[in-house]
Amino acid sequence: MEPPVPPAGFPDTVRRLLAARERAQAESSALQRASVLLAMFAPGPEDAPHVWLVRRSEDVRTHRGQIALPGGKREPKDADFLATALRESHEEIGLRPGDVDVLGVLDDRETSTGYLITPYVGWISTPFTPEPLAAEVARVFSVPLAAFANEPRRTRVPWQGVEREILSYEVAGEIVWGATASILRHFIELITPSLARYPQ
Repeated sequence: MEPPVPPAGFPDTVRRLLAARERAQAESSALQRASVLLAMFAPGPEDAPHVWLVRRSEDVRTHRGQIALPGGKREPKDADFLATALRESHEEIGLRPGDVDVLGVLDDRETSTGYLITPYVGWISTPFTPEPLAAEVARVFSVPLAAFANEPRRTRVPWQGVEREILSYEVAGEIVWGATASILRHFIELITPSLARYPQ
């Protein structure tokens, strides 16, 4: 077994893993383009990586009350999808773009609600206290990334004439499901050998 890698080496390991793969990209003019940020940090120098999540407020038009990664729809002023993820994260939880070390990008995800999501992965090494935008975010919280290494609950539901598998997790008193659960599970599967070096 390989010797443990210090927590400080985790972001670079993730960066290498993401750079070494060819990601799946989807193109669909019928779907609303959006992007999210899988923002990670270590609470302490020897702690396992955590990830920031939000619970949407009941006042937003879509995905009311759902658990999500910070992010949202692309706007004309955004230079690219990464700019969207960083702008939305700043607006929703107060995370400054300059404080995010962008490690790479994951596969595009289509949702049953008509969105095509591009997920970016980032690392926060500076102290950060969330400042949620009350109109859109009811709660900001962090959980150990390893929580998504546990086997999710799998539910099959009919969607557009076929059965679709929906993943869900129960973490921090919340249910994480749908596209967010799928993105996190996919990320875990990519980095599991590295994440396994950290205690839960």
